[in-house]
Amino acid sequence: MSKTARGIAAGVVLMAALTACGGSDDGLDAFRGDGDRPPVTLTPDMVRTALPSKASAPKGFEGDDIEVEVGDEAVEACAESTESNCGGLLSMGGTDFDTDDSGRGDSSEYNGEVVFGLLAFQSPDDARATYKALVAEERGKAEKDGQKAKAVQITAGAEETEAFEDSDGETVVMMRVGSVVAVVNGDGTFVEKPNYNDLAKLQIDRLKKTVGGVNPDA
Repeated sequence: MSKTARGIAAGVVLMAALTACGGSDDGLDAFRGDGDRPPVTLTPDMVRTALPSKASAPKGFEGDDIEVEVGDEAVEACAESTESNCGGLLSMGGTDFDTDDSGRGDSSEYNGEVVFGLLAFQSPDDARATYKALVAEERGKAEKDGQKAKAVQITAGAEETEAFEDSDGETVVMMRVGSVVAVVNGDGTFVEKPNYNDLAKLQIDRLKKTVGGVNPDA
């Protein structure tokens, strides 16, 4: 399992054109801000709400508890995982989905795990800097010793996205939405290979709802 995902438990730019009235239809206005409102920042409670809950785990997975850290502990974990200074980090949180192998005999055959991580920063620029470092760190791991990373197509509605699978079958999806960096990381043996595009959409949709004042589990 990637140290990045554990430390956090995070390119295709998908910025939609602004409409004539100054808004957009991709649900990211609050993350970008405008002349009257600054880009939204997530509180620790919003990070907890936005992370996938046990109730939101799709078929084939079992959700786990959510952990959120703030202050020096969060910065230290972020810096160790991304090899950046994580400037402007406010809080970070993580949870995981384990393979639900009930009724399938020897459970040791299936040890797959998908980890979700969120990093909440003071500004989009802070998030962008750490996102860039994170992508470089993970790609360096995936392509060490001459290995090639296999691109994974993700269209989850984030502003920036980078996703690939390494030679061992570990998949990492990294996304940035405004001042938030999100990571979805899967590794191990699964009953059925995860649909990482669906899992990434799950995370981005929960972020949008949380920022919009809607409980994603309601």
